[in-house]
Amino acid sequence: MNTRLLLADDDVELLDIARILFRQTDQGLELLVARSVKEALEVLDREEVDVVIADYLMPDATGLDLLEAVRCTSNTIGFIIWTAHSREDVAIKALNLGADFYLLKGTDIKEQLVSMCGIVRKVIDSKHKTSSARPAKEIPTEIASEFIHGLSHDVTGVLHNIMGYATLLEDDCDKTYIQGITRLVAKLAERIKQAVSDVDSGILIRK
Repeated sequence: MNTRLLLADDDVELLDIARILFRQTDQGLELLVARSVKEALEVLDREEVDVVIADYLMPDATGLDLLEAVRCTSNTIGFIIWTAHSREDVAIKALNLGADFYLLKGTDIKEQLVSMCGIVRKVIDSKHKTSSARPAKEIPTEIASEFIHGLSHDVTGVLHNIMGYATLLEDDCDKTYIQGITRLVAKLAERIKQAVSDVDSGILIRK
């Protein structure tokens, strides 16, 4: 099955060269092209695409705008920003928005396009590994229950100590303040007891 690649760039000559070089370099890559962000979004709306390569500056918007639109609907599509603009803030924003690579255009575009085939394969492999990663193992109920009981014992001990100190300080401090602390501590202790009861009864599992 071919890997479908969308190249979004307003440089018509670059798009023409890319069509030839991608076909010559990797027969498994199927190239789609767009000359604006709007056109790229239209392609994405009607076609299944595995990886997007986008220039930063285009006539109607930026590659970051396209990246943001793609990430709003999918995290499985690979995304590469390929631009002549070496602004650090743009690179940081691209990576924060979910770009897989931020690459600068060099003087030898043909050589870069050939190298791009390998980069596209790396992005595809990375996406496949992420999607096939094993789900996190569930913690056995017995272990979770033991942990909750142990935590409850430790926290309750601390709360009792606090209440004891509060009682000793009643003669030296504002009793209203101390009573407020005592009520809060008692409420927390009761909530912990309820949590332990919920674990024991299995109500959390049923939820």
